[in-house]
Amino acid sequence: MIKIEKPIHGTKLITVWFAEDRISDEGIVQYKESRKAIDQAVGFDTLISDLTESEDEIKAHFSKGCKYKVNRAYREDVTYTILDSQDISDKMLNEFLDFFEEFWKSKDTSLSDRESLEKEMKAYREQNALTLAYAQVHGQLAVYHTHIYDDFTARLLHSASLFRLRGEDDGDRNLIGMANRALHFEEMKFFKQKGLKTYDWGGAGKAEDVASITEFKESFGGTPVTYYDSECIVGLKASLVSGLSELKSRFR
Repeated sequence: MIKIEKPIHGTKLITVWFAEDRISDEGIVQYKESRKAIDQAVGFDTLISDLTESEDEIKAHFSKGCKYKVNRAYREDVTYTILDSQDISDKMLNEFLDFFEEFWKSKDTSLSDRESLEKEMKAYREQNALTLAYAQVHGQLAVYHTHIYDDFTARLLHSASLFRLRGEDDGDRNLIGMANRALHFEEMKFFKQKGLKTYDWGGAGKAEDVASITEFKESFGGTPVTYYDSECIVGLKASLVSGLSELKSRFR
């Protein structure tokens, strides 16, 4: 389980990942991917890969096309780096956030709240629950992934690729896609070596706007599961803060 706290108007906002049951803390408690429904929970569909299998067994679940692309990436000019919490500096976080902003701009949108995202990532880092990984193609940064993890589960948090490399051609574009797949496999091996049991692909929605992303994740052969998200208000202070927030939202 991962638990992150931050103060909010005299109470606490607590984010809890992978809970087996409710926690006893008072505050506004947001459960993410709990293993059972807690209060008015909403189902969250995702895919998981079994890290207790051997590397060859994990790879055997990949689709034929996925396996080919991963193998091809290893034969090309691609390098992979995975950093654990203690190795992630503030400078590295800012480099990732710069890249992430460019990624969203390339999709004709924008990163909504960089400051909040930076604080969130630093909070996970302080809990030794964050990894930052990247792939370089021809010496240029092309792919970034971030994950959070506890003793059992690693969960994909962010994935970003920039296809608009200087001097890029179709071959480079394809290679970046291959590098993205191989980086996932490198991370699966990394978390397996740390003794974790499952690799969570961070969602497998069926809506039209995410269908292609889910298809990509499915090509790695993960097992579909449903976890649960919910919010619980525990304690008088938390109830007052929550009630005030609801009242303000009505009069906006």
